[in-house]
Amino acid sequence: MGCKGCGQVIETQEILSTKAETLERLKPLLKKAVVLDLIYFTIDDWENDPNKIRALISKKNWSDKPLVVRSSAKSEDCKTQSNAGGYKSVLDVRGEARIDAAISKVIDSFGEKRQRDDQILIQPMLESVSMAGVIFTADLDTLAPYYIVSYDPRGSTESVTSGETSKIKTYIYFKNAPLQAQDPILKKLFEACNECERVTKCSLLDIEFAFDTQATLFILQVRPIVEKNKNDLRERFDLTIALDKLHRKINKLSIKHPNLLGQRSIYGVMPDWNPAEIIGLKPRPMALSIYKELITDNIWAYQRNNYGYRNLRSHPLLISFYGIPYIDVRVSFNSFIPRDLHESIAEKLVDYYLDQLESVPEYHDKVEFEIVHSCYYLNLPQKLSKLLGFGFNQNEIKRIEFSLLKLTNYIINSENGLYKKDLKKIEILKQKYSQVLESDLSLVDKIYWLVEDCKRYGTLPFAGIARAAFIAVQYLKSFVELEILTQDEYDLFMNSLQTVSKELSQDLKSIGKNIENRQSFLDKYGHLRPGTYDILSSRYDENFENYFSIPKEQISVYSKTDDTTIYRFSSIQMEHIEQLLIEHGINIDAEGLVQFIRKAIEGREYAKFIFTRSLSRILQLIKMFGEKNNCSKEELSFLNIQSVLDLYSSLNYLDVEEVFKNDIEKNKHFYSYTEAIKLPSLLISPDDIYGFYLEASSPNFITSKQIQAEIITEPEFDDKSFDGKIAFVSSADPGYDFLFTKPIVGLVTKYGGINSHMAIRCAELGLPAVIGSGEQNYQSWRNAGLIFLDCGAHIVRVFR
Repeated sequence: MGCKGCGQVIETQEILSTKAETLERLKPLLKKAVVLDLIYFTIDDWENDPNKIRALISKKNWSDKPLVVRSSAKSEDCKTQSNAGGYKSVLDVRGEARIDAAISKVIDSFGEKRQRDDQILIQPMLESVSMAGVIFTADLDTLAPYYIVSYDPRGSTESVTSGETSKIKTYIYFKNAPLQAQDPILKKLFEACNECERVTKCSLLDIEFAFDTQATLFILQVRPIVEKNKNDLRERFDLTIALDKLHRKINKLSIKHPNLLGQRSIYGVMPDWNPAEIIGLKPRPMALSIYKELITDNIWAYQRNNYGYRNLRSHPLLISFYGIPYIDVRVSFNSFIPRDLHESIAEKLVDYYLDQLESVPEYHDKVEFEIVHSCYYLNLPQKLSKLLGFGFNQNEIKRIEFSLLKLTNYIINSENGLYKKDLKKIEILKQKYSQVLESDLSLVDKIYWLVEDCKRYGTLPFAGIARAAFIAVQYLKSFVELEILTQDEYDLFMNSLQTVSKELSQDLKSIGKNIENRQSFLDKYGHLRPGTYDILSSRYDENFENYFSIPKEQISVYSKTDDTTIYRFSSIQMEHIEQLLIEHGINIDAEGLVQFIRKAIEGREYAKFIFTRSLSRILQLIKMFGEKNNCSKEELSFLNIQSVLDLYSSLNYLDVEEVFKNDIEKNKHFYSYTEAIKLPSLLISPDDIYGFYLEASSPNFITSKQIQAEIITEPEFDDKSFDGKIAFVSSADPGYDFLFTKPIVGLVTKYGGINSHMAIRCAELGLPAVIGSGEQNYQSWRNAGLIFLDCGAHIVRVFR
């Protein structure tokens, strides 16, 4: 190939080729964007006649401009592989000697697999950049019709591709949206992308771009998205129709409701019972339907009402938008209003909560700590004073304060506290569990009654104990804010808690090679699984070797904590707490309050451990019943639990296998929508379904420690060493407790709140962690080679 770069159009039917050839061919064709001047040449050209190349560069009159020397190899930017970032680019190159050195660096980066016709591309370096990034013209996983743009608003042309900063913004826009992007810069970018698609006759493009300070758009690279190994959902359905239906559905659900306070609704994947943390953003139908059945359809509301809050029975908390689980935040906020609070004040309060969430969306995973006032604690009056700036008067604030005080006293009472009754109910579940399993009932009948007992004696009391544990944590946090405790003392207290997870670590160390010890361990913990509601997730007793087979000397330092140490408040601290309790009218003494805090937090973990045993056995029995009816575990993950439960109380003329297969087939097709549709973490307006930014969450940092280490992510758990690594997992599910038996030094989760299982567990162990990092942060950090956590300063730094 000869040297190119004179601006001529190459007559060809194929626009997309090497990086350099594609840019050269697009340059005269694009009207909505600019391609910078360029020359390119092969390795052969350079090595045979470098002076000819130097002369070409000299002819361009680029001598006073910084240049960019980039790779344009045959093995990158093609339809079969992108090899993105595989080869060198050298920026800000000036002068002949540095140009020569830069060319050599790029050629060297091709390595041993370099071809003689691999190319080197040289262009002027774009200056005065105001914004730069990368846009995909389809979803990378499903090839669904979305524009997905990640950009650095500070103007760096490399930060997006290198992932070197957490300042990157990501915007997702449905290509066939009936409304245009509001940001004029993004609108201009989408129009240029559409032009690139038309010109190249390819709808699957990966485009690097930049805007200068005059808002001129420059295209820096265009390459096809690799289609190989993708779950291509483009031809299965029309997302335009699906999203139009969803838009209308959200509009209908969000109007004023006669039985609900609040003028509108908001929907989120993390508030309240945070489904994103527990079952994931796109759960299979079995996991979603069991979660709804056991908790979010009815049980959640019964518990709230039992504990003194408004009656929301008959209002489902979780709404499924094409299989993506959302919490109806208006319903949730209603359920946190004390039932004796006057209607007019309650209405005002719910609208205030909704407005606050809309104005600070990053609080979507910590609404109870940052927005909602759902219980009384020592510094609540100071927090409530903020309402004066939002239309509330002193009398209204007092009424809210007294309602929450009455409700909280009712819950934490030393003699008859509701959480104590719920702890007793959990013990009943243990008995019911054994009775059902030891009975002669059929598999279907056992499943039905395990579900019913789990709701009444498992998830209902668990929800109550979890409410008490939330109040307990609020008191602990108020101790820190009022300087009764230091943050280190808070951590020591949490570290001294005696939880099931801590027992697991202790029991694991005693196994050794003793088969009886192992069996005893599995009898106790074998029901746990990383995906608590996921039938595809293996239980501990089904995959012990993968979860726990590590050399004994490599057991995590965090499982060697002195488990007998109980943190005790000093006499001065207890006197201070006692005085404050009297002043605030809290009907419990300091000793009783500390005991409540400890029992509630420990009890929550214990109750979860007990009810998940029933849940895990339900999934196991469904698997057994499915196998009898020729349904694999994979197929059963698409079955709705109601198809099983209905067999108990009704007789279908169809065979069970046919009933199941029909439901599975229907749900499989429906799940294609779940996979293809992209929705935001927080739906404030129905229009958000068409275009939204990924949420930049405010993560929860656990402990005040610092740690720097390599990371290990979920897909690598089976075959990589954990030693000295920071583990990355999507959720804060208790089934991931096996990680604490590994020699990890830190933890990062995508989802999870400050009150989640993993947050409590890491605080208990003194393990530095970032819980609920958010989708954008998680994706950026997990690609790092090395990561630094400064939990005390709330800082995360990534190194590549």
